[in-house]
Amino acid sequence: MLNDDLKKINLSEGMLDSHTHLFHMKKNGMDYRSIISHCFENGLEFAVDIGINPDNFEERINFAAELDGLYTSHGYYPSDCTAENIDELLRLLEQTLSADKKAIAVGEMGLDFYHNYGPYELQAVLVKRQIKIADNFGKPIVIHSRDAENETIELLSDCPPENGGIIHCFSYSPSAAIKFVEMGFYISFAGNVTYKNAEQIQAAAAQVPLDRLLLETDAPYLSPQKVRGRKNHSGYIGYTYDFVSELRGIPVNSLITAVNENFRRLFRL
Repeated sequence: MLNDDLKKINLSEGMLDSHTHLFHMKKNGMDYRSIISHCFENGLEFAVDIGINPDNFEERINFAAELDGLYTSHGYYPSDCTAENIDELLRLLEQTLSADKKAIAVGEMGLDFYHNYGPYELQAVLVKRQIKIADNFGKPIVIHSRDAENETIELLSDCPPENGGIIHCFSYSPSAAIKFVEMGFYISFAGNVTYKNAEQIQAAAAQVPLDRLLLETDAPYLSPQKVRGRKNHSGYIGYTYDFVSELRGIPVNSLITAVNENFRRLFRL
């Protein structure tokens, strides 16, 4: 008998989820192990578990090792910019990346002025130090940016990562998306692109070059419109694929192929 979280899954072969938080699902009472395993059994090819809490880095590494298509990214959120033990946290990040054979990126990291996490200077320093670590490990970065469009563009222009990266859960204008693409980034859209009031995000999703487009859930948050109100997971990524394929006027299979190729190119898989 299917877990209630699995009753409305929408997956096709070759789909992927470029950004999910399995241990946030766990904290929200979801059986993340069963859910992600079921998704891989029903068409999901890749997923990236994003970690921002050093307390679960080791547990996440061990779980990712059990599933072929599950990869990890480790990093620190803007909320850590005022931590007194930043040096210790960054050493732990380096140790984690060294130990994790499934780690393919560093982050999520970034700037967030929606929440009062700290001044620009402190948030920017944390990002720059993580970019240096990503460069040292030869990995792309995953960028979080909220209410910080111009500051993020400025920061990444001043301190460009050597291996590119992803602007995750993109929420800015089409012109901002193009600027990030010109800087070498991929643009990833989450379930909020399907929302009725998301005209700006939809315009960006329609205009981003197809060879720079990725899709994600940001689970357990931002469930697509057709399952809004449910806790999100990778099994719902198909609703976002369906919406974006219609938005761009291309067959969903073409979108699956393009996103899959983009993911493999960025992460050299």
